[in-house]
Amino acid sequence: MRTTRIELEGDHGSVAIERKAGSATIRIDSIIRDPGKEKAWMTWELSATASEDELFRIAEIVQRRCDGATGTNSMVHDYFREMQRFQS
Repeated sequence: MRTTRIELEGDHGSVAIERKAGSATIRIDSIIRDPGKEKAWMTWELSATASEDELFRIAEIVQRRCDGATGTNSMVHDYFREMQRFQS
């Protein structure tokens, strides 16, 4: 069994993380419900072999966008762990 797509939702927005079978690319789409001055939609496409540091930086942004505020390190790690599922 293999996870190819996962969607996570917070109070402020949601994120979809996917990697199609045979693809070397992870796609991350983040959407904010009420964006105000922020971009409503952000997308990242990165290599499935991206570094842990690069993936964690994206997880920090995604956590803030989904939850509506900068969270604790453990809150960021919740998103980061889900993104790690898609690494090679």
